[in-house]
Amino acid sequence: MSTSGRFTIPSESNFAEKTAELARLWGADAVRNSDGTQLDDEVVALGMKVYTAYFPTRAHNEWITLHMDETPQVYLLSKRALAESDTVDVSLMDGFFEEQLKPNFDADPHKYWEVVDRSTGAVVPTEQWTVDAEAGVVHVSGAELMHEYTVSFLA
Repeated sequence: MSTSGRFTIPSESNFAEKTAELARLWGADAVRNSDGTQLDDEVVALGMKVYTAYFPTRAHNEWITLHMDETPQVYLLSKRALAESDTVDVSLMDGFFEEQLKPNFDADPHKYWEVVDRSTGAVVPTEQWTVDAEAGVVHVSGAELMHEYTVSFLA
């Protein structure tokens, strides 16, 4: 019976010593980078098979940059925005890492996105909001004073 093999552990830069320890402990025969990060020479030098995790939203992936329609989609929820008048702007990417995720403006936002008045739980009709892709903002009109609004959107 073999004590190692057919087991891959994740690693990343500046983690060679712990990677070697865990590989011995768990019998790993391969190492992979963590979601598109780079492995340093010390990890590669451990002598295990090296795999690369495919993370298609990383900026260094040339193929996915040329084929954005193939990017896996996730729904994100914006931070809450307080309406201090009858209009409110909801920033889409506030709190998200913009180098990793980008809103999908190609898929019709009025079909796939949702604006919600979080104070009442009501979905805001699509006629009451517009998307400013350049600014990364959803403009909501007819907002209730002092109500909070969010946007669920594809990225």
